[in-house]
Formats: sequence, C-alpha cells, structure tokens
Amino acid sequence: MPVGAVLFALLFATKPPDVVVRRPAKPVPPAPVASVRILDGTVERGQGTSWKSADREFRIAPGEGLRTSRDGAALLTFPWMHILVADDTAVGLTPSTVLSATLERGRLQELATAGDILKVVTAEAEVRGRGDVVVIRTESPALTRVSALRGWFRVKSPRGTLSLDGGQGAVIAPDSAPERVELPAPPTGLNPGSDPAYVPQGRSTRLAWTGSAPRYRVQVLSLEGDEFVLSREVSGSSAEVPGRWLGTFGWRVSALDERGVEGAPSAPGFICVVEK
Repeated sequence: MPVGAVLFALLFATKPPDVVVRRPAKPVPPAPVASVRILDGTVERGQGTSWKSADREFRIAPGEGLRTSRDGAALLTFPWMHILVADDTAVGLTPSTVLSATLERGRLQELATAGDILKVVTAEAEVRGRGDVVVIRTESPALTRVSALRGWFRVKSPRGTLSLDGGQGAVIAPDSAPERVELPAPPTGLNPGSDPAYVPQGRSTRLAWTGSAPRYRVQVLSLEGDEFVLSREVSGSSAEVPGRWLGTFGWRVSALDERGVEGAPSAPGFICVVEK
C-alpha cells in the first residue's frame, strides 16, 4: 500500500479527543457585612423589584437594601460603626470594592466609633468623613441635607466640595454646589430631665421639651448612649413613647428647621422602666 494511503488511513482511524464541557462557575453571593435589628414598625429587605418583610434580626450583605415603613426604624451594626435608618427610608449597600451606602430617600445616621464612616451617596452628593453625621434626602423637592453632629466630613457634588466640622450643616440641590448652613439650636427644658421618670413596663411615657421648630427628632438610647432603642420624627413639643424595655434609658431631641436640616441633639433626659 502506498505510504500516502497508510497515513491517510491512520489519520482518520484515530479517535478524536474527548471534549470536556465545563459549566460556568456559580457566582458566590457576597458575605454579610452587618447585623440588622428592627427597632420600630416594619422593614423590608431585598433589591430591585424583589422585596420581602424582614425578620426582627438578620444579617445584610452588599447588594441588598432596606425599606422602612413610615413609623419604622432599624439599626445596622458593623464592626466599627452603626447606621440608623428610620421613617420611610430606602437605603442600599453598594456591591463594589469600596463599600458604600446609597440613600434613595429618607434619613440615615452614621456613627463611627473607629475609622471612617461608609461613604453615603445620594442623587445630589457624596458624604465622607469620620464621626457622627445625619443625611436626609427628599424626592420632592429633590434635596440632600447633611448635619455634621461630631467629627469632620466632606460633602461633594458635581458643582463643588465643602468641608464640615461638627456643628455645621449643608444643603445640596440638583446641579448646585453644596451650601453651608447653620444647624438648628438644640431644644431645652426636657421633661423628664436629669431626674428620671419611673414608668411601669408596657405603659407609655410623655416626653416634653421647649422649642419653636416645626418638627423634631426624638431618640431613646441605652444609658451609656451607644445603643439606639427608638427614633421618631414628630411635630409639636411633646411625644408619647412606649415603655417596652426594662431598665434605665436616656432620651434626647433634635430640631428640624423649615428646610428639613436636623440640628444637634439636646442634653439627655432619663426614663426608668420598671416591672409592674
């Protein structure tokens, strides 16, 4: 047989190599980065068009978001900081190399005990820094308000950058440079004040103060002041809060001016919830 014919026969008699089809690796979901505890009302968790009611306590990962009811509040605890969201707020954790919080609407308060806060992003501005800051955004009118309660912060918009120290604030409108504003003065005359009110568990407590602002933010905290128990926006100069938890708690109130800028909190008053 001619050599060419032999080579031809051998070539086509050889079994073709096996083809290995590998399925694409399943994407690994991001690991949770914070624990979440619902303080008041109801909270939904999810992303995009997929939302569900959240358990009272759970963990949240980058890519997920939270939506609180009008009377809802939740506390996110990271290893180095806390984020408090309340009152019809929609916020998400951005899945990126540098973790950040995106505030669509509502109120977000960040308190960093060590290191920087998460960058807060709204449609009008970015907020970075270190300390205790409140960021409030409304959709109508489209405005972002920043209140630096403690520490230092940098507010950046497409039109400019502004540095804030504790006790200073800023308002950012669409396509505008950040505008420095004064924070409203803290309310005074808290009742109960330094002499605590004793309340049986399950009963409400009336908190009152002196001020002339259109609205106020009332917060109840642990005695040490490092754990939020309740956070609500109210009108008028008094509020009823439930006595759900046994123990001694501090409470404080902040004023909100006509533009929705929140001021520094008052000196604390105290509540002692006792067994019936």
